[in-house]
Amino acid sequence: MDSALEQEIKTKILTKISEIEVELITLREHSAPEALDSAIGRISRMDFINNRSINEAQIKKNESKLKGLNNWLAKLGTADFGKCIRCGQEININRLLFMPESNHCVNCAR
Repeated sequence: MDSALEQEIKTKILTKISEIEVELITLREHSAPEALDSAIGRISRMDFINNRSINEAQIKKNESKLKGLNNWLAKLGTADFGKCIRCGQEININRLLFMPESNHCVNCAR
């Protein structure tokens, strides 16, 4: 892999990391517990509980993505970078550019 392509991937990874970190802050703010003395109705409270569970699921998903991105960032420039964790084959460069958190090649991801 040439250095220009490696730099492009690094930039994409760092951009995605920044985007996910900002989204995590927002999701955590929206998932904060609601005070019991809050003057919201029963239906609104049910909506809040439902939305909080959706936000918490997205937080877990984003934390997983963040872990994968940081993993690839650490491997950038090594022989392990861009290799499928299941079969060891090269992950298509277009897949890495589109989804830099990908750990599997297209065949193993199916």
